[in-house]
Amino acid sequence: MRASTIVLALAAALAACSGKDSSVARRLPDARLPTLGGPAGQSLAECPTDKCLTVVVAPWCGVCHQAAPDIVRLRRFLDASGVASRVVVGLAEIGPIREFAALFGSDTLLDAGGAMSPRGVPLFLVSDRTGKVLHVVNGFPQTDNAASLAEALGLR
Repeated sequence: MRASTIVLALAAALAACSGKDSSVARRLPDARLPTLGGPAGQSLAECPTDKCLTVVVAPWCGVCHQAAPDIVRLRRFLDASGVASRVVVGLAEIGPIREFAALFGSDTLLDAGGAMSPRGVPLFLVSDRTGKVLHVVNGFPQTDNAASLAEALGLR
């Protein structure tokens, strides 16, 4: 009985980290979240470039922690390519959110209020200037470098 409980708990944790999520598949919310650096950022429904990458992560997600260095490299690559990107850290209390957000930089958006509430993380959302979601990737695509990750996300 105990072994089956452990297996079910593990299965639930894996599903939470990478499950299919259609709840955010149409449009990003018109929410202005505070940044780690202090002031509220622009609305999630707005993007300064034709395409925008929004990455949603949570401090309790092991896959999110493993992917953090690759997400940072991807953001640098996209910035150099003229594509806006942002990381939203949520699905937890503000203390762990702030601590995990520090890995991504002062412009990281803090979502303690649940503006983004996907069923699984990490979640990669490619949207247009108006917040219309063009592409959704659940989980972390395994690629060799930032350029191939950008391509896998439909950003190249």
